[in-house]
Amino acid sequence: MATLPSLFEQFLSDIRPTEENKQDYKDGHETLRERLREDDTVSEFYVGDFLQGSYRRWTAVKPIGDEKSDVDIILVTNLDKNDNSPAEAMENCEPFLEEHYSGQWERKHRAYQIDEESVELDLVLTAAPSEAMQDAIGPDGSIGSLSVDAALDMGETEELLQGLGFEPSTKSDEWKVDPLDIPDRELEIWEKTHPLYTIAWTIDKNARTNKHYVNVVKTIKWWRRTQVSEPERPKGYPLEHIVGWCCPDDIESVAEGVTLTFEDIAQRYDTHAQNEETPFLGARGLPDNNVLARIDGEDFAAFHENVVEAAELARQALDEEDPSTSRDLWHSLLGDEFPPYGSDDDDSDGERQSAQFRSSSGSTSVSDQRFA
Repeated sequence: MATLPSLFEQFLSDIRPTEENKQDYKDGHETLRERLREDDTVSEFYVGDFLQGSYRRWTAVKPIGDEKSDVDIILVTNLDKNDNSPAEAMENCEPFLEEHYSGQWERKHRAYQIDEESVELDLVLTAAPSEAMQDAIGPDGSIGSLSVDAALDMGETEELLQGLGFEPSTKSDEWKVDPLDIPDRELEIWEKTHPLYTIAWTIDKNARTNKHYVNVVKTIKWWRRTQVSEPERPKGYPLEHIVGWCCPDDIESVAEGVTLTFEDIAQRYDTHAQNEETPFLGARGLPDNNVLARIDGEDFAAFHENVVEAAELARQALDEEDPSTSRDLWHSLLGDEFPPYGSDDDDSDGERQSAQFRSSSGSTSVSDQRFA
């Protein structure tokens, strides 16, 4: 078995957001959040704010081509959902947006998208949390101030979970913080969402997988974005949710995690795919909310077909004893960002040395997609 840890380390380094991307994230969200906290119109209903999305969950991959970095900000308000329809509540943000981002913003379903030169910011409004939640999320609360740069090292897991309102001494479904109310996509009714549970679940899952989970997610996201042209969905968080459901605990490498996750998706949802039915996957902390509700059964079947092919190729790559041949198989699965193997031995130093002499042609184009 060849797990190629150094080649995967180089691969993951190359598909993560660049330092420039991360600076774009930081500049964009810090400026927006500072403006929210200081704006006179927002202060009338402002409780707090925090980051969510793949950037916050450590599962983001770098933009490709003309794509921009994107980051999501949750705006927690004390607006009473019994007195404000979702559309009315959303309109409270527009004077602020006009003042600070005139000509740069538009409403996209239940979020306001702010388009800056190198980053897209999604501002998502939520309403009327409990008093305990307001205390936890407020400007001086532990949740709103939790640093996105905090590492996912095992030793820091407990502190991170406590900062998100999770008590390690209790069962994983017992939380100090409650779900939030969020507008539905049509701005007609309020729905429940629990982004903090999702963040904390990711931290806990990463600890249970020997810190490999977020890298398994990034690897499969990259495969989906660069090697699969159709169907359009699932992608983004629904894809990440499927990976979270199917990635086993106690994996020993990214290569093993990717292989076992592909195989589990292929086996677990085979009947759904044959019947062109989309499985029901409950949201973290809200098991009655189906994360895959907007994915068509025919699209899911097409996605599953791609996964079956990927699972077979990943298994060949993992079981291959020759590191060079294994590398070629992973390259076939993941594209040109997967670095070449330039050594005759299979030790980590050899892999690392070969990765340093990568070809300058190692950028992946969506036009190279082979699954579909």
